[in-house]
Amino acid sequence: MSVTIFKDVEEALSREVRRISFHESRTVDKVVMEDTFDPFTGEIISTPVEPSFYDSSADANNIQYPHFFLRLLRTRHDRFTNRVVPPYGKWCRTPVNNSPKAFEIIVSSADGLINSAGNELVTTIFQINKVKPGFLLRMLSGNNKGTYIIDSINASGSGNHSIFVSSTLVENLPDFEFDNNSRIVIFNEGVDLSTIEVGDIFEDASSNTFNITAVDADAGTVTIDGVTNPDTNSDSKITRSGNIFKTTDLSFARFIVMDPSKPVTVPTVSGPQQASAATVGVSPEIPLDLYYLVRIDSKTRENHIATLNRVWEEFNPPRTALPVIKRTKLSADELLTEDVASGGSSTIKVNTTNLNVGDKVFIFNDLTPTKKVNGEGFQTPFESKVKSIVSTTEVELEDVVPDSFKLENCARIVSNAEFRLFMFHFVDHVTKDIEGAQYWVHEFTFWVQVWINRLEEPETLSTITDIATQMEDSDSNIIIEDS
Repeated sequence: MSVTIFKDVEEALSREVRRISFHESRTVDKVVMEDTFDPFTGEIISTPVEPSFYDSSADANNIQYPHFFLRLLRTRHDRFTNRVVPPYGKWCRTPVNNSPKAFEIIVSSADGLINSAGNELVTTIFQINKVKPGFLLRMLSGNNKGTYIIDSINASGSGNHSIFVSSTLVENLPDFEFDNNSRIVIFNEGVDLSTIEVGDIFEDASSNTFNITAVDADAGTVTIDGVTNPDTNSDSKITRSGNIFKTTDLSFARFIVMDPSKPVTVPTVSGPQQASAATVGVSPEIPLDLYYLVRIDSKTRENHIATLNRVWEEFNPPRTALPVIKRTKLSADELLTEDVASGGSSTIKVNTTNLNVGDKVFIFNDLTPTKKVNGEGFQTPFESKVKSIVSTTEVELEDVVPDSFKLENCARIVSNAEFRLFMFHFVDHVTKDIEGAQYWVHEFTFWVQVWINRLEEPETLSTITDIATQMEDSDSNIIIEDS
């Protein structure tokens, strides 16, 4: 069970408490409480309250007051609040976005012949009239396994029909990111590249062509040659010059024809989506209760009252939510090394060693994200995607980063994470003064309900291109099974 979730929640709690109670250089402003009263006498205190925080920087331990301390008290599996508890330690399987997809099967056969390298498949299939241009021909066995777009059909009365495939292998590709240094094309949506080979041609939305020099079907990326940048908008395609079927299949090969307008959908752990020939193992998240102690020490009674009131009024509602940046084991976490340029900039200074082109990133600091100023809902962190790695100390993002992110508020960039709102409860508090120590103490207990992946990150299986299946009659519309 990963410990990162405990650190992520602790960071979020620290952000909420620091925002309203920490010493003045780290609060949103120097005003801790705009309207308050003395909880002991009921006397209304004039507003705004601007506590004179005690600066102990000359002391040996360099502690400044109010001093704030946070630690995890205990955890437990949540079996008491009616949150659904999935099977512990069980793996589910869900489709991989970049694997071959399943569509309604129109016809199927095991008598496909490729007599010579080219684009023609010969078959005696009985229901040839069901096959239409634009349908997908998927070769399940033989020397030319893959998925091809049907260009034309030549039906023969004698039974030897010809199916001709298009030189276009994949079309209508989604928009993508492009790393000019590595020349890698990273598609923003899942694509099936299992049929693509080195030497195929990538044609962007502006009809600029590049040779493909490397293919990573599992990651859904291709590497292209050239020195110019491609058009990153959608509607690019990948074609093959010369022979589409590169080798002969003189022994019968099995194939199916599918209608791409009718995707097969299956219920999965993340909802209906196109069935895939490759799957990923997923361990369902389980509910966990975390209890945290937040202790705040003050040097004066006035600061004690102001801090107590502010924390009470912020967190006393019976239910609220805690904005958390939930990291994974793939997350890069780096502090900005310079303030964002005045007016905002898409280029920021940061250690880029662990960042990659195409990474989704969040930028936040010790004060945000938190509740909205009007109190209605919660802020969302600044979110963008890595466009390019300029150098080891500079990264370019797709969006302009506001200049409100500064070093003094510990602005940081985190990749491969997600933004979650966890249920957050104020449980109780204890207020006391310490005899002879000359400071006041508040101790608050908070209960946070989180979800964790007990078996860590899912294990991804490689894309399967040999999707052999037991065929029945041609009208059965069988969903393709893994072998």
